[in-house]
Amino acid sequence: MCGKTDEQKSTWRALRTGLARAIAPALVVAALAWGWWAWDQEALLAWKAEATPLRFFAALAVLPALGVPTTPFYVLAGVTFGGVIGVVGSILSLVVNLLLCYWIGNSGLRPWLIRRMERGGRVLPTLEKGRAMRFAVLVKLAPGVPTFVKNYLIVLAGVPLPLFMAVSLAVTLPYLTAFVVMGNLAEEHDWRDLIWVGVAVIGLVGLGWWVRKRWAR
Repeated sequence: MCGKTDEQKSTWRALRTGLARAIAPALVVAALAWGWWAWDQEALLAWKAEATPLRFFAALAVLPALGVPTTPFYVLAGVTFGGVIGVVGSILSLVVNLLLCYWIGNSGLRPWLIRRMERGGRVLPTLEKGRAMRFAVLVKLAPGVPTFVKNYLIVLAGVPLPLFMAVSLAVTLPYLTAFVVMGNLAEEHDWRDLIWVGVAVIGLVGLGWWVRKRWAR
């Protein structure tokens, strides 16, 4: 009996990683909902009373550029501020974060990388427009890679700002919206809709995996 080929192994590994990334945030939502319902309602109420949109979304705009995961922020945004404010505030924070990552990458990381390569007699290649878009999409859809690493990789590759913003928003907005809504539904104990949103998230992960595999070919 023949074993699996390397391509099949890579495909299943990517699929498992994608599903894990979809299921893990749902477990975070479930944990928050359980804590609200059965353990420490007073602590969560105190957090909601003290949290302000300005401080919360300012942290969401800055901290992910330093490597802090965004998914717990999106869930907490829905729990704390509701669906509408949570989604709008998270989108604004995402835009600021992307601009910050682009500025850090172009003002510090990319010049440093160029100098390092020049010392070794090499030149950092510049991607053509078509290749730049394909590269940005494939990096953004890569499973298992932290978001801030993806952002800096795209910037280091010399992808123009409009294209970087367009691809990042197109890939991230459905994910962002889904997890803010999941947080809001968990806070409202709307389990039926929460399950449907969870199914939608898994579908988005599957779609991303399919698009990435097709484009990679």
